[in-house]
Amino acid sequence: MCLYYTINLPDMKKAIVSSFILVFFCLQSFSQLLTWTPNFIQETSTPVVITVDAAKGNRGLLNYGLTSDVYIHTGVITNLSINNSDWKYVKFNQNFNQPNPALQATYAGSNKWQFTITGGIRAYYGVPAGETILKIALLFRNGDGTLVQRNIDASDMYIPVYNTSLAVRFSNPLIQPTAVRIPEPITKNIGDIISITALGNKVSDMKLYLNGTVIQTASNAISISASPVLTTAGNQVI
Repeated sequence: MCLYYTINLPDMKKAIVSSFILVFFCLQSFSQLLTWTPNFIQETSTPVVITVDAAKGNRGLLNYGLTSDVYIHTGVITNLSINNSDWKYVKFNQNFNQPNPALQATYAGSNKWQFTITGGIRAYYGVPAGETILKIALLFRNGDGTLVQRNIDASDMYIPVYNTSLAVRFSNPLIQPTAVRIPEPITKNIGDIISITALGNKVSDMKLYLNGTVIQTASNAISISASPVLTTAGNQVI
């Protein structure tokens, strides 16, 4: 997997770190906007706890006073979806402009809401056997659908669903829960440290590279971290 950052130096001092991700295999992450447990959700995982932070993303529910009037709107993306907008098995075929107590989120304080799925993803959404679940698709909204919490680009939010194969994700730098994962913007100066952490879903031998050079190794590990110093402008490949 590779995480690409572009560093621009308009005044030859400040480095703006932001760009895009090129995925070679299973690159996912928690981000501050949307977090979840377990770290690597499988179709049988239970419970699955999803937390949204309305201070992030488009801030659609930021400081919403009716804290009990927040609900999720959710379905899944499967191998039969024609694109990431093609949600399948939308829960209860929910009318977006009406509240449903079964989809009510719990206020967790500090502009955060949680929703818990029990019994496994396949059973909860009613996905038939033989159809592959790729992602959970969801939004958080108020009861009448006039306020909606999304990504900063107003897109839907997605959580990856894994099988039992080896998978790795970055937990730091933070990744936005967009359909195609992109990192949250980071502002750095040349000479600054960037913190990097990657997680695996099972024990393996792991290496972290920065611009093609190994900066950390870990044997029989499920996580690996490093804090390299940024020394050059241009594309930084993690």
